[in-house]
Amino acid sequence: MQKLKFTKDHPLVVCLGFPPFADERFLARLREVPFVEPVVLPIDPDASWADVAAHVAYPEPPPWATSVAAEREAALARSHVLITLHTPDQLDRRAPNLAWIQGSGAGVEQFAEAGIDPHKVVLTNSAGVAATSMSEWVIGRLLQVFKRFRAADEFQQAHLFKRSYGRTFSGSTIGIVGLGHIGRAVAVRARAMGCRTLGLRRSARSGEQSPYVDQLFAADELHTMLGGCDAVVIAAPATPETHHLMDAKALAALPRHAVLVNVARGSLLDESELARVMLEEPLAAAILDVFEPEPLDPASPLWDIPNVYISAHSSVSLDHYVDDVFDLFLDNVQRFVSGEELQNRVDMKMLGFKSI
Repeated sequence: MQKLKFTKDHPLVVCLGFPPFADERFLARLREVPFVEPVVLPIDPDASWADVAAHVAYPEPPPWATSVAAEREAALARSHVLITLHTPDQLDRRAPNLAWIQGSGAGVEQFAEAGIDPHKVVLTNSAGVAATSMSEWVIGRLLQVFKRFRAADEFQQAHLFKRSYGRTFSGSTIGIVGLGHIGRAVAVRARAMGCRTLGLRRSARSGEQSPYVDQLFAADELHTMLGGCDAVVIAAPATPETHHLMDAKALAALPRHAVLVNVARGSLLDESELARVMLEEPLAAAILDVFEPEPLDPASPLWDIPNVYISAHSSVSLDHYVDDVFDLFLDNVQRFVSGEELQNRVDMKMLGFKSI
C-alpha cells in the first residue's frame, strides 16, 4: 500500500475506540512507534458496553458515552486510524482524515453502515485471534451433546444415580461451513479426535481439495454436504450472500441425528424456521452462540426447547484475547507507517460496502 508521510509535527493519529486499549500499557507501546500519537475514544465512567450488540453502527454519542460527546468528536476529527468494535456512524463526516479501520473482532458487517468509502479507507479485522479458543468451545459443546452431559447434570440435581450413555464422537462426520481461521481450527481439532471432516468454501470449485478437510464442497453443494453430516458448524462471514444460508431447505437436508452449531453470525440462520424444526422434526441438538438480532428476545421459543443450547455470543475466551488483538494491531500500525501491506485486509466489496 502507498506509504503516507508522518513527522513529529504531523503524527499518525491512532484512535483507540476499543475500551480495553485505553490502558496505559497499550498506549505506551503505541508511543514507541515513531511518529504515532495514540488518542483514546472515551466512554462514560463505569459504562456498560461489552454486552451491547456490535453488528450495527451507532450515532454519536452512543448510550455508553453521553458525558464525553465533545471529547469523542475531537478525537475522531483528528484520527487517521481507528480501532474499534462498536463503530460510530457517518465516519466520512466525523473522521474526514480516516485512512484505515481495524476491527477488534472478526466480524466487520457493522462498518458497512458506518459511512466509509472503500476507495478511501482500508478495513482490516482480527480474524484468527479467537480461532483457537472458539474451536475449543465448539468441540466442547459437541462433546457435551454427544456424551449427554446435560442429562448427567440433571440427574445429579435430582439426586438420581442414573446412567446416561452418549455417542462416540470419533468417527463422526463434521461439516464446516466457512473455512476461514475458525473453520480451519475446528477441522484440525475434529480430525485430531478421529472425525471425518467436510468443508464448504465460497471460492471452492467442484472437485477441488483442501489440506484442512477430507472433502471440500463448493457453495452450490451445501445441501449435498449437509446430508452427510453428523454435525455441522457454521463459521462463515456475514455477507449479503450468506444471509439465511441455513434456511428451511438447508435444515431439511440435515439428518435428524445431526447437531447444528452456529458461531458465525445470527443472520446466517433462519431462527424462526429452526424453532419450527426443533419442535416438529427436531435435530439432535442446536448449539447457538449468535442470534439475529442480539440479544435474543426473551419471548423467543428457542429458550425453552430442551435440545437447544444457548449462550450469549461468548464462544471466545478472553484471557488472552485483548493482548493478542493488540499485538496484531500494533504490527499493523508498524506496517502502515512503513507503507507495507496490512494483515487481515477485508474485501469490502464482497461484504456489501458501497462507495459514498
